[in-house]
Amino acid sequence: MGLNCVRPVDPLCAVIPRNIELDATPVKESGLPIIFLIGGPGAGKSTQCIRVAQHYGFCAIISRQLLRSEVSTGSQRGVILAYLMSEGKLIPSDVMIELIKARMLSSLNDTRGFLLSGFPREKTQCQHFNRQIRPPDLVLYLYVRDSLLIDRVLAKTITATERQERSIDESWQRIKKHSRMIKPVLRYYKKQLVIIDGEREELEVFEDICGAIDNILMNFPNTSSKNN
Repeated sequence: MGLNCVRPVDPLCAVIPRNIELDATPVKESGLPIIFLIGGPGAGKSTQCIRVAQHYGFCAIISRQLLRSEVSTGSQRGVILAYLMSEGKLIPSDVMIELIKARMLSSLNDTRGFLLSGFPREKTQCQHFNRQIRPPDLVLYLYVRDSLLIDRVLAKTITATERQERSIDESWQRIKKHSRMIKPVLRYYKKQLVIIDGEREELEVFEDICGAIDNILMNFPNTSSKNN
């Protein structure tokens, strides 16, 4: 599932209701850390995001869940997003940022920081986020080879042979598309970037992520692990 409109832009993207009055100033002024956790389909982002967020008392913001939550409201925006996603089309960057911004604002008073999973997906999202909120303090990239990503994705797919063949092709296209789109993101955030070996055991990956986060939390004296 893509999360950004690209040319040619679907006409529906232009009519999605926006809340241009949503002000992220409280987030900018909060002094709370903002961390991105990115990686390809099957890299383990959501699993690690939830675990790490619980460990530190962070607000976990998972792009896919944000979109599904909006769709479940049955609002005009939700209906359009549901259609775009069902067609495999990309969601406009400003709409994605707005959903994230609303979630951050609603969680501001009861969190020690923000951990975003599956965002950003491409460079335009980076630019929108930096402009409307602020640059992240840390960008964690779960590196997993494409060949292993496809194995992980297909391991979750137990279907008839014909459907499985179609799933292999669709999944491979998603993975290759992600690989193309993520490279400019990694370059854009090279100063904040830490690459994590996502092919290791789940606990080892978690520990590596925590090590990287602990390093940047030294700059945030009011933020610490709940386990410390």
